[in-house]
Amino acid sequence: MKSEITHNYIHVCDNVIRDSQTGALSFINIRRQFVVESFPTVLRNFFVTAGLTFKGDKKVKQTHLYAQLKLISPDNKIQLDLKQSVPLEHRDKRLPNVDCIFRIERLVCNDPGVYRIQLIDFPNELLLAELDVNIQFPPLPVIDHKSPAEIEALLQQPDIIKKVESSVQCPRCKHERKFTLQLEKDLFKRLEQETALPDDLVYLCEKCGEWRIHLGKMLVFMYNKLGQKITPNQ
Repeated sequence: MKSEITHNYIHVCDNVIRDSQTGALSFINIRRQFVVESFPTVLRNFFVTAGLTFKGDKKVKQTHLYAQLKLISPDNKIQLDLKQSVPLEHRDKRLPNVDCIFRIERLVCNDPGVYRIQLIDFPNELLLAELDVNIQFPPLPVIDHKSPAEIEALLQQPDIIKKVESSVQCPRCKHERKFTLQLEKDLFKRLEQETALPDDLVYLCEKCGEWRIHLGKMLVFMYNKLGQKITPNQ
């Protein structure tokens, strides 16, 4: 492309809406990160959009930009490679503009970390814009532990939940791992239960070693169940 191009914006968002009268774009829920429970993970139905302006000859005759979108993983592998022809728009005799909108229907991410998005003028191998997006596990949960006195009082009651079991199953090899928590007034026994969990709460499948899940949500659920009243269906 002969004219110089500058990028005005680049966004990752959940949706893009164009005003039918003005042509202006609205971006719904702009993201710089995705928080997911497990890896590999599949992200679905989001948008990458970039706005560009030609700064060169106003009389440029080119009518389309052949744009390439790449998404590069933390280990420098190309996870996504899309190409599309985008029409240039001449509004009110100003410099030609283009809004590149890519809809991503399905993206497989194998590892957490920083993913780099690049928009490229494909025929000329010219980098037009780029953006880093962090795809990561949730933060460690904040758990409201019961005091020894509260545990002692609960253990005296016959109609409360004193033990909770939960499990996760690898979607690849179907290996199942069970986890157990129970009310313990002894501090060392309580700590022993938690040492059976990974320090960062990320469980790696012991059988295939290819699937990881964050146990935070499961752990919060289990702790919340402990000490609750037993209902007839429990």
